[in-house]
Amino acid sequence: MDDMETKTVSELAELFGVTRQAMNKRVKSLDPKFVEKNEKNVTVVTKEGIHELEGLYGKVVTAQAEMLEKQGSPSADLALQSDDAASAAYEMISALMKDKNAEIERLNSQLVAKDQQLTVKDSQIAEKDAQIKKQQELMEKALTDQNQFFTDLQEQIQNAGNVESKGFFGRLFKKK
Repeated sequence: MDDMETKTVSELAELFGVTRQAMNKRVKSLDPKFVEKNEKNVTVVTKEGIHELEGLYGKVVTAQAEMLEKQGSPSADLALQSDDAASAAYEMISALMKDKNAEIERLNSQLVAKDQQLTVKDSQIAEKDAQIKKQQELMEKALTDQNQFFTDLQEQIQNAGNVESKGFFGRLFKKK
C-alpha cells in the first residue's frame, strides 16, 4: 500500500497535531468504510477517510503529497497548487474566525445583560436593607415604649399600695 493510501492513528495524530487518544476517538467515530486493518492487524484510515478527517479538523495534510504523486512535477505547478491549498485554508480559517467572533459578540451581550440584572439586584438589596433598618428602629421604639409602660405601671401599683385603700364610692366622692 502507498504511504498516502492509508495512515495509522499515531501517524494521523502527528500529522494533525493532536494526541493519539483524541485521534483514536475521532477515527472510531468515522464511517466504517474509511477504516481498515492492515497486514499487521493495525487499524488504518483510508485516503478517503483522511480527507474526511481533514474536513473535520479544517487542516489539509495530504495536499502536497497528492500533488507530487499526480504531477511528476514542475515546481511552478506545485507552487500554484499549494497556493490553492493555502487559499482554501485561509477561507476556512476566515469562516471559523467569523463564527468565533459571532460567538464572542453573543457572549458579550449576555455579559452586558447580566451586568444590568446585577445593577437592578444591587438597588433592590439596598432598598431591602433600608426597610430592615427602619423595621429595627420601629422595634426598638416599641420595646422602649413597652418598658416605659411597665415601669409606669409598677410605679402606679407601688403608689396605690402606699395610699390607704378606699372603696369605690370613697374614691368616687373623695371621702377621706
